[in-house]
Order: sequence, then structure tokens, then C-alpha cells
Amino acid sequence: MAADPQAPSILGFPHRPEWGSAAHRKALAGHLRRCREHAGIAPRQAARCIHTSEATISRMETGRTAFKSHDVERLLDAYGVSDPLERARIAGLVREAAKPEVWQTYTNAAPPALRPLLAMEPAARRIISYEPQLVPGWLQTQEYAETVIRAVHPTKPAKEIAERVALRMQRIEMLRRAESPPVLLAVMDSEVFRRQVGTPGVMYRQIKHLLALLEELPHQLHLQIAPLTVGAVGAVGHPVVHLRFFTPEYLPDMVYLEQYEGALYREKPCESERYQAILNNLCGVANPAEQTPALLEQALASWR
Repeated sequence: MAADPQAPSILGFPHRPEWGSAAHRKALAGHLRRCREHAGIAPRQAARCIHTSEATISRMETGRTAFKSHDVERLLDAYGVSDPLERARIAGLVREAAKPEVWQTYTNAAPPALRPLLAMEPAARRIISYEPQLVPGWLQTQEYAETVIRAVHPTKPAKEIAERVALRMQRIEMLRRAESPPVLLAVMDSEVFRRQVGTPGVMYRQIKHLLALLEELPHQLHLQIAPLTVGAVGAVGHPVVHLRFFTPEYLPDMVYLEQYEGALYREKPCESERYQAILNNLCGVANPAEQTPALLEQALASWR
């Protein structure tokens, strides 16, 4: 029997281990939902196929639970997915999704609210970050990061502080990888460089670090500094991160909104597009990236 040309396909999603297990799990989750809908099968019927609940099917289709190979195989049978190439790719995604996530080495140090961002950012094609108070986490020096983390968690033991610092330090490595590194566009308020974090020496070395990163990663890292004159456009009082992925047809944009003791995530197109517009406005009124080295040199002089 000829293949259904309207049937959803997962062949366009590549096997890229460097993107992390969460990206593969999320792509597979969305694909299983599309296959079920194309087959005209309700969640309750799908649940009966693998002797589980509708809630479990919902978690599977949103990537919030691990996949069992035999369950996926039985669902594919029920959905009429018979193409050997499709099934082989799905089996590969199941195996990749079962691998540890990037933050799991630092399980005790990775705040639960931050884990979805840590898990998905390696798969991003482009990351836009706005930070009104501090240097973004990817770009912090070890001593700057330690000072910030200690200020937020003054009662945490030294071992956990060190683990949180180590986790923060490794995040920039995705910009250095040889295969499909993301591009990071970071916008910071000019006040970030006037707000003393630690000693003047800590600030001086942090700014030197930013200058060194701009030289090291000219294609992967772009920094913009927003002056106070941006006015209401820059009146976003909390950090915002917008992720866009290499395969938007399988992985929709993700927005991370940092709160003092938690975070919110937005993935509906209407919401992610709204934050994309806010960030685009900020980029438009901030000083151009070409001026950033000179502005950093001026900030550096104030901390000598």
C-alpha cells in the first residue's frame, strides 16, 4: 500500500546528540501527538493501547515523561505508522531521549525552575537574552558568579555553591562547540557595569572577560548595551531569554521569564512572538554591537 503523503514525518528532525536529550524527547513528543491526531485516535483510545491513563498520554505528548520503547512501538502500530525509515528514526529518538540531560551532572545544584532552559538551550539556533541587573549567566566569571549565587543563597553550604558555579561556567561551552553552535545575542542595561558585584577587582576582571569573549567568539556572541535613555522600552524588570531552534517545525520557540524564586515558560506562538517583539525593540534602541568594545573599555576604566 502506498504511503500516506499527508502523514506527519519525523525524518526532517536530525539526530544531533550535541543538542541534548530534551530536544529529542520534545520533538518525538510532538510527533506522537501529530500521528495520533492524523490517525483520528482520541487520547483515551491511545491510553488503552498501552494500558495507561490519558494523563500519561498527555505527559508523553508534551515531553514531560520518559518514553518506553515497547509503548512507543505499540502506539505507532495503532497510529498506522509502518514506514521502516520513520520507525527507525523514532527508535533513534527514543534512545537519544533516554540519555542524561545536560544538567543532571549537577542535579543538586540545578534549580528546578531553570532545568527546562538548561535542557533546551544546547538545541537553540539563536538565543536572545535581556538582563537588566547582572551580567548574563553564560558570560560570568567564576568569581562574579560565586558572588551573585552567595548573595541569593547566603545559607547554602560551600559545596553546593561551588556546584552551582561549576554549572554556570559550563553553559558557555555550547558556543565553543564545533557542530552547530548557537548564536547568543545578549542585551544588558548600562547600569549592569555600575552595580558593584564583589570588589572592584571582580568587576574589572568581569569586564575584561567580556572583552576577551568578544574576541574569541566574534560570530557566536553579540553584546549590546542599552543606555538609560531607552526609557519605557527598557522597562522590563526581569531577565528574559528567547530561544529559537534549528528545527522550528518540530521545536517551537521557547521564552524563559526569570522570577526571584522561580521562572515562567512560554511556548504558545502568540506569547513567544510577543516577547520576540519586545526583545527586538530593545535591540533596536540599544547601542549597536559594534560600539560594545568601546563602551566596555570605558566601563573598565571606571573600575581600575
